Amino acid sequence: MIQFLGLAKLFSNPITKYVGEKVIGYFEHKTEVLKNERVAEIEASKSVQVQQILSSEKSWKDEYLTIVFTCVLVAHFIPPAMPFMEQGWELLKSAPSEFWWVILTIVSGSFGMNIMDKFKK
Repeated sequence: MIQFLGLAKLFSNPITKYVGEKVIGYFEHKTEVLKNERVAEIEASKSVQVQQILSSEKSWKDEYLTIVFTCVLVAHFIPPAMPFMEQGWELLKSAPSEFWWVILTIVSGSFGMNIMDKFKK
C-alpha cells in the first residue's frame, strides 16, 4: 500500500503530468501523421490503377505492331519463307519515299506518343 502511495505522489507531480501529456501528445500526433500518410498512399494507388487502365486502352496497337515486326523478322529465318522475304525487300526498294514516311509516322505515333505521355508528367 505504501508503494502505491509513492506512485500516487509521482503522478500528482506537475512535472510528471507535463511529461506524460507531452508523451501522450507525441504518440497521438505520430498516429495521426501515420494515418494521413496511409490515406495518401491509398489515394495514390487509386490514381496509379486508373492510369494503368487508361494506358491499357492504347496498348493493343503497340502489341499488334510488335507482333507484326517480330513475324517479319522471324520469317527471314524460316527456309520456305526466305525467297518471299527477299522478293518483298526487292519490291520495297522501289517504294516511294512517301510510303516510308507513312510507315515511320505509324510506328512513331504508336510507340513514340506513349513515351511522350510519360514525359509530359
